[in-house]
Amino acid sequence: MKPYKQSCYNFSTMYSPRSADNMDFKIEDYLRELYLQSHNKDCSIVETPEAGHRVEVNHEAEINREIQERFHIHFQIDHKLEESFIASGDDLLIARHLRYLPPFLHTHNFFEIACLVEGSCSHYINGQQQHLSQGDILIMAPGTIHAIHAADDDCLLINILIRSSTFNSAFLNTLTNKTILGDFFRKTLYHNKEHSYLLFHAGHDESLFRILEYLYHEEYSDKRYKNAVKNQIAELFFSLLLRSHEKDVFIPNPTGENDEPDFVFLLKYMEHNYQSISLKEMADFFHYSERHLIRLIQDYTGMSFSKNIRQIRLNHAAALLEGSELSVSEISEQVGYSNVSHFRKLFIERFSMPPQEYRTARRKW
Repeated sequence: MKPYKQSCYNFSTMYSPRSADNMDFKIEDYLRELYLQSHNKDCSIVETPEAGHRVEVNHEAEINREIQERFHIHFQIDHKLEESFIASGDDLLIARHLRYLPPFLHTHNFFEIACLVEGSCSHYINGQQQHLSQGDILIMAPGTIHAIHAADDDCLLINILIRSSTFNSAFLNTLTNKTILGDFFRKTLYHNKEHSYLLFHAGHDESLFRILEYLYHEEYSDKRYKNAVKNQIAELFFSLLLRSHEKDVFIPNPTGENDEPDFVFLLKYMEHNYQSISLKEMADFFHYSERHLIRLIQDYTGMSFSKNIRQIRLNHAAALLEGSELSVSEISEQVGYSNVSHFRKLFIERFSMPPQEYRTARRKW
């Protein structure tokens, strides 16, 4: 029995012309039948992934068996996907999400970036349902238990599956650019076990999705150096996403409590006003009580307001040590510390070496 492998689609026009030989459409037609049958009976072919519930395994087994018998291919829906899902020798895989595939909760040990090019779909995570719209880009870390349901003929959802080692080496550098937002994104993806995802609302960013189109076509080409080219295009896509849409990101509350949709603006406000900012000034600016602001910052970052400001100041100091000829005392004053000895002590705590030694080790010229 041959393995199931997706065919290439005409990305620019959403889909290639329907063909009797196109296995993707055959499978989707069967899945659509199941979906319509379940709705006509006013019930669901699978259990909705709600809090404390998982989809029954027998539904999964029935669909696997039926598809294999009908189309004579090896098709497998699993609750846990391993990196072997990505072809040997490749660092990442780009594939279109099958429409009408039931929302089976699953997890995997690789990173997944789900890009909704057209239409809408539903995302289930931690007992909650999120409605995804055109232009939404969802980045999920390994171990995230989730399900996606695209029950719409007009839906085009492209998944980028990336080995953890590749994400760490190729994309983590983009997140460690010594900004509070970069640090926070990294913590969310690497240390927040139950809410390890970021949801970007990229909207109609033609430039960004044109790069995704190049990446998609490269996946199905037979050109030389394909893996290296895919990696470079994916890194460009990821970098432009962060540069253009870091303000358009939804970040889940790590505590599981009420989410704050504008938390990214709190982070950016601290980043831009770190030299002389006070808790009262920030609370007044956002029309929050100081108590509420303290709780929000602690819930999302795991640190107090003062520790966040200290980290921002020291990160800026490190950048100035690397990229300027300012003296240590000048840098100390510029980032908000009038006492140089106190600045040196805090810097050593943060980077495990004094400022001058850090400059020597990291100097860019």
